[in-house]
Amino acid sequence: VRFKQGGKPRAWDLIESHDAVCVLVYHRQKDAIVLVRQFRPAVYLRDQKENEAGSTSGGGNDSPGFTLELPAGLVDKKGKSRQQIAAEEVLEETGFNVDVKNVHLVNRYRASVGLIGTVHDVYYTEVDDSMQVGEGGGLEEDGERIEVVCLKSSDVKGFLADSSKSVPAGLLYALQWFAMEKRLY
Repeated sequence: VRFKQGGKPRAWDLIESHDAVCVLVYHRQKDAIVLVRQFRPAVYLRDQKENEAGSTSGGGNDSPGFTLELPAGLVDKKGKSRQQIAAEEVLEETGFNVDVKNVHLVNRYRASVGLIGTVHDVYYTEVDDSMQVGEGGGLEEDGERIEVVCLKSSDVKGFLADSSKSVPAGLLYALQWFAMEKRLY
């Protein structure tokens, strides 16, 4: 993009993308956060370059390209609210069917402000075993291969302090919020 700042011409590389939603899913019976583990090509490329350079700035990931994340998705479905999209992503990725009215906005933030600047909404919902209607795993037709992983509430503090995992900032933010809400510190 080209623009003027302080009367001087500037140019900036950027990527246009959709906004996104993510959901911190708390499993009441397991006292755990439901996460997803999935392969991310951009993370894989970065991990490979760091391995070749002998760097571990990405966190010493023993499975290059794999991340732990909250169930999430792009806001790209016409006629659906962000809250509806969030509930659909929970179902697709984790197999839990949550009622939209039980998906609550925690906050929103801007992601990768120097390159993308999209708005990401963080939601919270609670589930139990009776709400599991499938295995999750994502949409096969979209090439998603997602593994559902549970993080015990008692392990959240240690997880937040462990820089060896490849995780997005939104997960760290949501877990900090959860830890404050549940008074885990």
